[in-house]
Amino acid sequence: MTTDFVSKSTRNSFRDYLVGNSKLHEISVCFEAGPVSCDLTYQPTDVSGQRRTLIEQYYRTLNHADPSDARKLVAVFEMVLRRAEWKRLNAPSSLDDSKFVESLKESLGRDGFTYTDGVISSSSRRTRDVMTAPATAHTITVVTRNAIFDELRLGPVFWAGKLPEPEFLQRVFDLSTLGSSDSRFPDMKSDIWQHRENNLDWPEDWVFDDDRLDLARVEDGVFLKFLCEILHPVVRKNEEEVAALLKIFNAHLAPDGWQLVPGSLISTRPAYVARRMGPSARVVLPENSIVGDVLTDEYVRELSDKCDARLALGDFEGAITVGRTLLEAVLSELELRLVGRKGDHKGDLQRLYKSVAKQLRIDEERADLDDNFKQVVRGLVQIVNGLTPIRNKMSDGHSRERKPALHHARMIVNAAKTAATFLAESYSFQRENALLPDLPLKKKEPA
Repeated sequence: MTTDFVSKSTRNSFRDYLVGNSKLHEISVCFEAGPVSCDLTYQPTDVSGQRRTLIEQYYRTLNHADPSDARKLVAVFEMVLRRAEWKRLNAPSSLDDSKFVESLKESLGRDGFTYTDGVISSSSRRTRDVMTAPATAHTITVVTRNAIFDELRLGPVFWAGKLPEPEFLQRVFDLSTLGSSDSRFPDMKSDIWQHRENNLDWPEDWVFDDDRLDLARVEDGVFLKFLCEILHPVVRKNEEEVAALLKIFNAHLAPDGWQLVPGSLISTRPAYVARRMGPSARVVLPENSIVGDVLTDEYVRELSDKCDARLALGDFEGAITVGRTLLEAVLSELELRLVGRKGDHKGDLQRLYKSVAKQLRIDEERADLDDNFKQVVRGLVQIVNGLTPIRNKMSDGHSRERKPALHHARMIVNAAKTAATFLAESYSFQRENALLPDLPLKKKEPA
């Protein structure tokens, strides 16, 4: 008896998640990215409701014991998980989305698949055939693409920048191989010249609707190349325009698991490349039952994810602001636990750190510490000392003296995470080994 690669139990789990968290058109977007066909003539008798019926109509067209069809379904589920994680970071609802996501991952795990860094891979010998089957090249949905086209249509900047349109498009497509819609011309390049430069009888946004380019359905790589060329230094000189467009593009691409990031430099200015997004690094801190505890994994994960979400969206100033908030929140809670109250440091992160470091016995005054460890401590002090002035100059919390680049923002965010993790783990270790005073703190009230 042939066994399904993706079990009915897993299919039902994803169906139930989609029913509870997606509109009809969003369900179609996910399956069409597979691409999975839909049998609208099929009317299942064991489910009710439009959404459940639609999902079963998509399932109906697949042979779940065939590796190629299973690969299509895995591509659909990969998109569902990426969009669920993005929603949890950027549009939290009253539902516990993180529990849904973990439940879906567990279902896939029982079938021999693993979801990591936005990608589903094989975790068993049996499912290897599925993952070596041809993969979809359409993870960026038509909805996302059309939203970007609408932004470009309505925005104040022209998609081709300072280049003639045929020259711009030749950077992405081989126009000599694409036919002309005008019988007087041999190829698309001369066709564009006639109707956009000579007669000027095509609208400026013609490129988004032309069937020969098919930007709404072309493979991801070609679509992303088109966006990167819009930002290219040869195409666009105005850095403010590039920054604004980058923010728009990444905001729309993020739910589908993509972002545009700086690549090689051309005369000190970056040419952008596309990169898959992965989930953010977690700052895992000790759990306990203190009311409003900022050291809980959930709280710090939220701040940590906000940092990475803002980096992905091109909001580098915002990422720096949230990075500082994360570190300050951890320090404030540690001071409360160690001293019994929060000090009035007037936003001085350095003073707050010194207060906590002294209580944790990791300051320079401790004579029995190894010299190498002291160097690590001094490095931590330098991170904290440097974070505030950098944040003041680069973040959106103050008037900026300069605009941060991606590598600046990522360095600051990672420094904040590293410092927060070290301090919390030091506190946890000393607490577990009875090296700290047991201060009376208010416990969580019973439910």
